Amino acid sequence: MLAATLALAAGIWLSSISEGIAQDRAAIDAGRSEVWERNLYKTLTYEVMANGFDIVLYSTLLGGTAAAAPAFILTNAALSTAAYYTHETVWDLGFGNPQPFGGWTLPFRTASYRVVSSAKNYGLGLLFTADPVAAAGFTAVSAVADLSFYLINDLAWNLYWPLEAAPQPRTIEIAF
Repeated sequence: MLAATLALAAGIWLSSISEGIAQDRAAIDAGRSEVWERNLYKTLTYEVMANGFDIVLYSTLLGGTAAAAPAFILTNAALSTAAYYTHETVWDLGFGNPQPFGGWTLPFRTASYRVVSSAKNYGLGLLFTADPVAAAGFTAVSAVADLSFYLINDLAWNLYWPLEAAPQPRTIEIAF
């Protein structure tokens, strides 16, 4: 009888632990879903600003032709969207806290995206002109404008839809 009672008590205890873990995982999954959804909208607003400006640069700095414009617009939009969305999601999900460096997160995020975006822009400029000087000019001017777009977009989204710290799984402390 004692063994059955202990087995029942152990089963209830283990059940409550697994239920708590399942609830924690559900909270973590909900937090991740929020990040993915928020970053989708955040990407769209950033890309409207950045790609709109890149179209102007394409025609002025890169000497883009009307015939190649659709290819440039589609390639730029696809690469930029993938780069920005991936960058933001890695930052938001890669750390347990969306503000891993405290108040210094925005400068680190901005700098890391500038590296990614500038590499993409230089490659795109070379692809469409085969001229390293024109590609460098496109990258430099785009970097200055995109820096402003990035900061405005990030600050606006943090005001409109701030992310809470990602929920962490509970741990069980056992004292011996």
